[in-house]
Amino acid sequence: MAEILETSEILPPLGILAHVTPGTRAALTDGGEFVSYAKGEAVLEQGQPTSHLFVVVSGELAVTLHSPEQLVPLGYIHEGEIVGEMGFLEGESASAFVAAAVPSKIWRISKEGFEAFLTKSPSAGTEILKEIVILLSRRARKDHERLTHEE
Repeated sequence: MAEILETSEILPPLGILAHVTPGTRAALTDGGEFVSYAKGEAVLEQGQPTSHLFVVVSGELAVTLHSPEQLVPLGYIHEGEIVGEMGFLEGESASAFVAAAVPSKIWRISKEGFEAFLTKSPSAGTEILKEIVILLSRRARKDHERLTHEE
């Protein structure tokens, strides 16, 4: 079962946090918590509501889509990458099943925790939201290029 870790560390400069200031990372860290997941343990359940944003601090997560006919592997989420951002931002259910492929350390923040962070540190919050928007834009561009090349 996922274990909440007691630690005084701050989020490392990985992924969407690579270009934000240490002060922003420290302020954001305070709003969330570090969690340890064992291999095979679910982080997100497809179709279930999700209200957290997850940052993979170490380890790797496997993403699969469960359809009535089959289980479709979609890929992996690596150190520094985020997951749950769509449900987190939209308030929707998880679109896929995500589990730890190896023992993993994840940092997560609830929607309420993030909103408190935004209220307390609006400029830092803007910095983080800008990085999430850039990430989503890159993903959309990559998907568009993939679809264009498939045609």
